[in-house]
Amino acid sequence: MSQPADKMAATLAAQARQKQDQERFRKDIIAGGGDYVIADAVSPHEIFHTLDIPVISLAWYSAVISAKQLSPYYFDLMDRLGYHDGLPRYSSLPFMTTLAGEPERAPYGGLPKPLMILERLRGDFTQKIGEQWARAFGGVPVFVLDSSASTRLHPGWYERGLHDWEWLYETHRLDFQVEQLRNLVVVAETLSHRAFDEHKFERVMHRVNAAGELAARAKKIIGHARPAPVALPEQLTNIMAATWSRGSEWSVEHLRAYCEELEARVAKGVAACPNERIRLLWVNNGLWFNTGFYRAFEEKYGAVFVWSMYSNFFSDGYRKYFKGDPMRALAARHISMNEQLHLPGWMAEWIIQQARDYQADAAVMLVPVGDRMASLGTTLCGMALEKAGIPTLSLTASMVDARLWDNDAMIRRVEQFLEERVIPSL
Repeated sequence: MSQPADKMAATLAAQARQKQDQERFRKDIIAGGGDYVIADAVSPHEIFHTLDIPVISLAWYSAVISAKQLSPYYFDLMDRLGYHDGLPRYSSLPFMTTLAGEPERAPYGGLPKPLMILERLRGDFTQKIGEQWARAFGGVPVFVLDSSASTRLHPGWYERGLHDWEWLYETHRLDFQVEQLRNLVVVAETLSHRAFDEHKFERVMHRVNAAGELAARAKKIIGHARPAPVALPEQLTNIMAATWSRGSEWSVEHLRAYCEELEARVAKGVAACPNERIRLLWVNNGLWFNTGFYRAFEEKYGAVFVWSMYSNFFSDGYRKYFKGDPMRALAARHISMNEQLHLPGWMAEWIIQQARDYQADAAVMLVPVGDRMASLGTTLCGMALEKAGIPTLSLTASMVDARLWDNDAMIRRVEQFLEERVIPSL
C-alpha cells in the first residue's frame, strides 16, 4: 500500500470550481449588482438553480468564515452587540458579517443585499435571525417554509424514500409542501423578473438524481476498500462542491470523475493511511475551522475517519425518482431533510447503517453548542449507536466557533477513547 503524495485531481478540480464561483460572484453580484439568494441549507435551492439565480447557503458561508479562522472575530462582535450566547452559531455567524460592515474582511468581499432570504422553520431562533438580517440589509423579503411533522416513522427511510416517497412522507404533508413551493416560485419570478421553465426544472431534478447515484457509487468504493483510498477532508471537498452545485451538468461530471479516480486508487493500492487499523465515523456537522483534526490519529493509531453525514446524504436523502411531477419530488426531497440529519428516529437508524456499510469500528460525535434541537437528537443518537455495539465518544463544541475548541484537550479525549474503548475490542 502507498500513501498519496498529493491531493486527488478531483479535489483540485473542486477547489478550482469554488474559486471560479467566487470570482463570478464578485464580478456579477458584488460589482455587477446581479440577483442572488441567501438560503437555508435544507431548503429547495433547485428552484433558484432553474432560474439561474446564484444561491449562497447559510451553512456553506458559515463554514467558509470558520475555515478562514474569522469566526472568533465575528462571535466577539456578536457578544459586544449584546446578542445572547444561546443563538445557533451556524445561522448567526453570516448575519454578523453584515452587521460588521467590513467587506474587506468578509469572505467573498461580504454579502451584498440579496434578492431574498429563504428560511426553513426549525429551532427557536432561525426566523428571528432572518428577520433582523433582512432589516440590516435595508429591507429584503424573507420567505419562510414550514414543514409539517410526520405522523408516523417507518424503518429504512433512506431506501424507501428513493421511489416510495409519496407513501413515506404522506400525501397531506406533500400537498402542503407543494403549495408552498409553488408560492415560492411565484415570489422568485416576481422579484427577479424571470420566468420559471418547468422543462428546465425537470432536467435539473433528474441531474440531482444522477449525481446522487454517483455519490452512492463513491460510498461503495470507500466502504468496501480497506484501507480507505481517500481521507475525509477530501471527501468533504468533492461531495460538498457537487451538493452546492446540484442540478448542474458540472456536478454530475465531477462526481463521475471523482468515482473513477477513487476506483483507480483502489486498483493501485493507494491508501489515505496505509497502516489503517481503526475506522471512525464523524457524526454531525463538520468541524469547519479544523478539518485537519480528522487526520490527527492516523500515524499513532492507524485511526481513520471514513465517513461524515456529507459523505452520502446526497445519495440517500436527495435522490427522489419521479415521473411527471418534479415539484412534488422536490417537496419530498426537502420535507424531512433536517429531521433525517439531526433528530432521533430518522438520524440514528441511518447512521447505524452507515457504520455497517463503511465497516466502522467506532464513532466520534460533535454535540453542538447553541443548537438545542440538534444537541438533543445527537445525544439520543449516541445512545442508539452504543446500543448497536458501536463505541461512541461525544465532544461538546461548535462546528464554527473556534473559541470553544481546545485542540490539545480534544486530541487527548479521542486518544483516551481509542486506547480504553476501541483498541481493546479489536
